[in-house]
Amino acid sequence: MKVLLVGGNGFVGRALLNQKPTRIIADPTYCHNPPSKNIDTWIQLDLLKITDWSKTLNGYDAVLICARPKGATLKQRDAIAKETKTALTAMMAGRLEMDNPPYVFALHGTLSYGDCGQEIVENTQIYNPTGYATSYGIGEEPLRHEAEKGMIGIMRAPWILGNGSWFNALYCSNEIPLFPGQPIWMAVVEVNDLATEIWHHIERKTTGIIHPQLLVRTTQERFAIAVGHARLTQPVRMKKWRMLRLYDKQTRQSVLASIRLASGQGMDIEGDEAHRSLDGTLQSLFAGRS
Repeated sequence: MKVLLVGGNGFVGRALLNQKPTRIIADPTYCHNPPSKNIDTWIQLDLLKITDWSKTLNGYDAVLICARPKGATLKQRDAIAKETKTALTAMMAGRLEMDNPPYVFALHGTLSYGDCGQEIVENTQIYNPTGYATSYGIGEEPLRHEAEKGMIGIMRAPWILGNGSWFNALYCSNEIPLFPGQPIWMAVVEVNDLATEIWHHIERKTTGIIHPQLLVRTTQERFAIAVGHARLTQPVRMKKWRMLRLYDKQTRQSVLASIRLASGQGMDIEGDEAHRSLDGTLQSLFAGRS
């Protein structure tokens, strides 16, 4: 199986390359930031600038999309999301022009479900975006429509735990935040476990909306306390005025969204054993940073 890995140089993309089964051939792509090693094995690709998707996808059995064009402000996010929508609409159309169209699998977030409070969120939950998803969901729309028709696969990834992305930004600074408005539910998956599961779905060509197996489902307060134990420091409860000063509106909505994601693992995923697994993963992460 030959796979075009769009976004191979990102946080999840690097884990996908590390966890890739040897029986799969993957061509990783980058857009602006080239990889530091083995550059000759990479493809430079800006998905917003492709004019002939059938030519770009020719020869691939599958396309794995784990890249998302980003913006620093709400205006920039909305603008680039609209460009992404146009590009992915063209990708879906170009794919269908091919004699043997490749399977498509995309990684997107659970913020598309919105703030769901205490309810268990199934993969049939209606699209009701909050936070960053109010922008990036615009770009996701062509993929979402195809997944709802059972034509491609979209994994709704929750909080992905690893040295990179949100975890470093939120939990590795001087203070460990306890956000107001508890309880805020979090579904957490370890990045290498997620990568392994994604390759499983690629080989099976799973379609529809997919939730991954979780490391733990917990509250933000309990997660912050676990981080505190690993760092040997106490979390600090953040006041609303401080959140207003530190975060823009979309960021606040994103970190405060309560999403109790269903994963097919029952209520055990909220139990003591799952939290012990979280503790062990956090200990390993911080040991690797020292």
